[in-house]
Amino acid sequence: MDALDDAGFEEPTPIQSQAIPLLLRGGDLVGVAETGTGKTAAFLLPILNGMEAGSQDPQALVICPTRELAMQVAGEARRFGASIGARTVLAYGGTSSGQQKADLKEGCDILVGTPGRLLDFVQSAWLSLRKLKHLVLDEADRMLDMGFINDVDAILRKTPMSRQTMLFSATFPDEIAELAGRYLLHPEKVTTHRRTRVTSNVNHAFYPVSKNEKEALLFEILRREKPQKTLIFTATREATSELGTSLRRKRYDVISLSSLLSQANRERALEAFRKGECQMLVATDVAARGIDITDIDLVVNFDVPMHPEDYVHRIGRTGRAERSGKAVTLVCELDGRRTGDIERLLGEPIPRIKLDGFDYRKWPVESGGSRRSRPGGRRRSGKRRPAGGAAGKGSGTGGRRRRRRGGKS
Repeated sequence: MDALDDAGFEEPTPIQSQAIPLLLRGGDLVGVAETGTGKTAAFLLPILNGMEAGSQDPQALVICPTRELAMQVAGEARRFGASIGARTVLAYGGTSSGQQKADLKEGCDILVGTPGRLLDFVQSAWLSLRKLKHLVLDEADRMLDMGFINDVDAILRKTPMSRQTMLFSATFPDEIAELAGRYLLHPEKVTTHRRTRVTSNVNHAFYPVSKNEKEALLFEILRREKPQKTLIFTATREATSELGTSLRRKRYDVISLSSLLSQANRERALEAFRKGECQMLVATDVAARGIDITDIDLVVNFDVPMHPEDYVHRIGRTGRAERSGKAVTLVCELDGRRTGDIERLLGEPIPRIKLDGFDYRKWPVESGGSRRSRPGGRRRSGKRRPAGGAAGKGSGTGGRRRRRRGGKS
């Protein structure tokens, strides 16, 4: 209570109101809640409430999908646990393990870490989980997406069966339900729904374009907008490097941020972007959460996010601290389902913009909305004809018959 008073907390959030009483009873729990709803305190406060600090081996383990989230959770654990003397250790990859091992050797009540580094410590006998009482899987859906479940399986096999297990996830698809059935024993389930919306400070829209012309459209948008600080999201870490190279060829000052970089280099890259030493950051979704930079004036989704919630997180990196911002999403032929999911999440259509003066040669775009498949037939983009609309050399009369049969399908 002293820690909560010092932090200025007065009323619990909905996920805290539902989860804390259940967790105080000692049972397992599944919590479905978005980032920013207070779920970190929802699991940390019950853990700390019954803890006797001063353990040599961890009493509680929180597994996070990314280093940034692990750092955030560890910070909260230190803030809430300071009043009872609870010792929190942070363990993540991409940096030297020496200091982390030294921290563990000095004693640990709460251990927060990422799957790869935790598994390394377990397998090398630097970490014993035999006294573990509480286990938290934070943002389980992202761990599943990022391919960490095998590591998590291996870690959990080293934990006592008597542990209390908590699984938190922003979404609850069948794969997460299967994980809950595998890891938890008769769990209670709590779900909170926060009205998802985009701040009025952000002007956002979809820009339909052929996949092959996404780079060209991006360059044209940058040329016209002339942003001072731009954050560009890609789907994969390899794409961050490729797009960063293309932008540098256009004389942009760019840094690429992904898990390919060491933790030290990632922190240096973010600091350089924060200070304005580079004008553009190309990143995967690892940067969508945890970046708190108030003067980003343009966000570009070079690739449409896989999960609709990530759209809100991404474009929320601009329009902060009462500043106005702009967000652009490049939508290609195969993105119809994802854009539809985003609009359903927000409860409203998102404008489709055709950039005046841009040469949409490969995919003629209607400014009023995205193209749809024709009923009962193929998408137009499935097979392109050579320039000029001809059926192609060597097609003969068969090509002409095919055009007549398909002309009004």
